[in-house]
Amino acid sequence: MSIIFFLLLLSSCTSSALFVDVNDGLVLLKIKEQLGNPQELSNWVEGFHFCGTYSNGQVECTSTGRVKHLDFQDIMAPAAPFPEAICDLTELEALTIEFLYNLYGPIPSCVNQLSNLHTFAIERTGLSGSLSESLFINHPKLEYLILSSNAFSGSIPASLSTIPILKLLDLSNNSLNGTILPDLVRGQDSSLHLDNNRLTGEIPKCYQWVPRESFSVSNNKLTGDPSFLLSKENIFVINLSNNDFEFDLSNVEISETVSVLDLSFNKIYGKIPQSIATADHFIRLDFRNNELCGEIPQRKVVAWQPYEAANFADNKCLCGSPLPPCYNPGPAP
Repeated sequence: MSIIFFLLLLSSCTSSALFVDVNDGLVLLKIKEQLGNPQELSNWVEGFHFCGTYSNGQVECTSTGRVKHLDFQDIMAPAAPFPEAICDLTELEALTIEFLYNLYGPIPSCVNQLSNLHTFAIERTGLSGSLSESLFINHPKLEYLILSSNAFSGSIPASLSTIPILKLLDLSNNSLNGTILPDLVRGQDSSLHLDNNRLTGEIPKCYQWVPRESFSVSNNKLTGDPSFLLSKENIFVINLSNNDFEFDLSNVEISETVSVLDLSFNKIYGKIPQSIATADHFIRLDFRNNELCGEIPQRKVVAWQPYEAANFADNKCLCGSPLPPCYNPGPAP
């Protein structure tokens, strides 16, 4: 059972019916057919209870038998497009599709009919094509949008910025290009993951105002000075590695809430700020392959994890533990 589906079950306040609504039952059989009648769904036949089944095809229903949660994972289906019959489950609140590598083609525009969705997660499939603007124009309840590890291309649709309560957006591991749009996620506990794409340009300054749990944009072609992110409160994970960021790190005050900070493989110069030595919360720091210089500030408290030399390697002239000591010549004779 996927983690997302398990959490949805725990958080559900509506009792599940024993029997599925007749029309929704016919829709589920249509979905099975559109997936090529995979062996993992062989028990999906007319008269099957559906509600409360926890296998490769997991279904949870409302008290009236309407399908509200649908989860497909690890189904060895024949090559098939996204099953459009899913759009006929009008009470659907959460959809998770994972490890269906034979699923191909785009996400159909009919998904915008599912206005009750709060979770839409499609991971590790063969789905491709652009993410059209129309997909995300009718989702006022959507909080979690996860489309990672697929083959989507094109730019990030501007309609994502109009979703009022979106707090997790994960578009990582695709082939998206263009720039990062402002206001993609909202709220104190929000997270934005855009790693491993082909994004360019600068990070919009608006992201300095909204607290976020994580901000991860590694392995793109981003430029500019994102140092305003490092001083943000209530942010725990910042991953800016493998881009073309270029700025002076010397006078940046790194937030006390950051526990993971990865700035590796950029063009960052100056010194490592003293603020990393006064905190005891860092789980991982990575400054390698930049243009930093000077002595590495030494922590004055017990850290979660000691400095590792590899995470400071390949810079201009960093020195001090865990690297070799700085050269300090004595006074001239």
